[in-house]
Amino acid sequence: MRETLSVALLAFGVVILAMGALTAVVYLTRVAARWSAARGRGTGTAAPEGVEEETLVLISAAAYQALRKPLRIHRIHLHREPSAETWSRAGRMDILISHQHVGRHQ
Repeated sequence: MRETLSVALLAFGVVILAMGALTAVVYLTRVAARWSAARGRGTGTAAPEGVEEETLVLISAAAYQALRKPLRIHRIHLHREPSAETWSRAGRMDILISHQHVGRHQ
């Protein structure tokens, strides 16, 4: 009987220690995530919500290439139009490009 009680207490102690260690890992992960997010916001390197980091890098590179000087992006606004609007825009771009080519040949 005494051996059964000691095994049960040992098992209970191991479970309590494991739960405590798991709680500490979750807490430290949450603290690290908050610290990382706060640090990223302060330097302006975090991507805005809804914008992938790769997209932000491409936009930054394109803007740098167009302006030929370092810059900082403060705001990105995503347009989410229906697909019909996308086709209309593509048609307008085709017309604009065709007019630009005609002007160069004259």
